[in-house]
Amino acid sequence: MEQKDSTEFKIDYISTSGVFKTPFTLIILLQLFFGFSIALLINIWFYNDLYFLITGKGFLSFILIGQWWEWFLLPLNLYGNIFLFAFSIILISAGINKVLNRLCPPKEGVFNKGSKEWKYTHRRFWNAYFPIWLARAIPIPWSDIFVYRLFGVPIGKNVVAYEGYIDPELVEIGDFTMTSLNICIFSHLIYQEYIIIKKVKIGKACVVGPQTIISPGTHMRDGSILGANSYTWIDQVLEGDLIHVGTPVSINFPIQSVEESLEKAERVKGDVSENIEGDDKV
Repeated sequence: MEQKDSTEFKIDYISTSGVFKTPFTLIILLQLFFGFSIALLINIWFYNDLYFLITGKGFLSFILIGQWWEWFLLPLNLYGNIFLFAFSIILISAGINKVLNRLCPPKEGVFNKGSKEWKYTHRRFWNAYFPIWLARAIPIPWSDIFVYRLFGVPIGKNVVAYEGYIDPELVEIGDFTMTSLNICIFSHLIYQEYIIIKKVKIGKACVVGPQTIISPGTHMRDGSILGANSYTWIDQVLEGDLIHVGTPVSINFPIQSVEESLEKAERVKGDVSENIEGDDKV
């Protein structure tokens, strides 16, 4: 039987999430081929048009526009090619992702190595890997959020996603949430000979601190904060309006305003001063 009952599946420790290299990594070569092909065809058409403006005839029998304003596009050609290449790959990969989802829709559970869900999780990962990297490489703000939404990840409005890894499926992020640098949000986990797939839900106005890991099945309620250098356990629920820390998370404390933090610091400073004076008298 391919799927195990997740309620009976005992995890002794959190191992590294990720994917194995499979023959489907050739999808990146396919993406490069389509991206270069589209950019090349459009460039041939563009330069054929410019040649027509100069000589009155084209060197290829492409459709000619021959408008004077095309000369103003020439200085932008380099930048245009970069964006054309990137967005061609992004759109093609989004189409491939829809085909993969039809063949094997993402499903929660615990599955054996070599199962259909195991294979298609890897394939969807490699299909999304390069487009997401490209979106973060080009100088357009929030382009990575656009790509995640294109791949079907529900991300709310005014979300800040700094550089980090977010699984391209079974992850939901609410409005006004911020993720910090070097974070990992996993909806899947490879453990020995199994793959654990569970939906991650991050509510509204949450903060995912730097150097943190969110494990499959985690639910961050609205307003919760995951402190720096912490990680969650599988299926862990983080209550709202609290700061959660630990490896795994085991401590939480209320969120304080700046004024409350300053008052607390003054109280601690006063207590320390009193203790030092008492020691001097002794």
